[in-house]
Amino acid sequence: MKIKGAIFDMDGTLLDSMKYWNTVGIEYLERLGIKFNTEKDNCVLYAGIKPFTDYCNNTYGLNKTYEEVLHGVHDIMAEKYRTVVELKPGAKSMLERFKQNGVKMCIATATEKKEATAVLKKLGILDCFSDVITTTIVGADKSSALIYEKALELLGTSKNETYIFEDAYYAICTAKKNGFLVVGIEDENTVVPAKEIAPLCDHFLYAQDEYNTWFLE
Repeated sequence: MKIKGAIFDMDGTLLDSMKYWNTVGIEYLERLGIKFNTEKDNCVLYAGIKPFTDYCNNTYGLNKTYEEVLHGVHDIMAEKYRTVVELKPGAKSMLERFKQNGVKMCIATATEKKEATAVLKKLGILDCFSDVITTTIVGADKSSALIYEKALELLGTSKNETYIFEDAYYAICTAKKNGFLVVGIEDENTVVPAKEIAPLCDHFLYAQDEYNTWFLE
């Protein structure tokens, strides 16, 4: 595969962090003394912070604004990034190989830039990327291709020589619908199973150690 540019999602793709994102809502409520009913209400954890806020206000009497919940959740995740989040196996060696071969790289993430930059620096890979682009910066989540279009523009590489690395089903669907090449990354904490995601991608990495076999052709 000839590759000149790479646009990387962060959580679940490079970082083994989705297990914390998937439970951060529960932890947020627990810190407020509210016990979340995982058997009854588990699906709302994956719906996004706005639906989660609305649901918890109505169901648990949370009485918080979206902004308050957003800040609370991000404070918890910032703590996780500082203390327990690690790179996925083989991710760093792949990035270093890309860097050595002149592949231009950037991050496209839904995590806030301050938090993303801090964890990438802590894990020793920030200097692999020319920029960290977030959904907040572009003003649209990954159901829109805007973040990928902006990343491509900043990289200055052609679309047919640039790959998007993603683990999330909806983000992969967005990228493919808008004509991007996609490398899907398996993550055990992704809601949609790999067998449903893999056929959508141009290439799919099933095992974590496949990062180590990823090389330039």
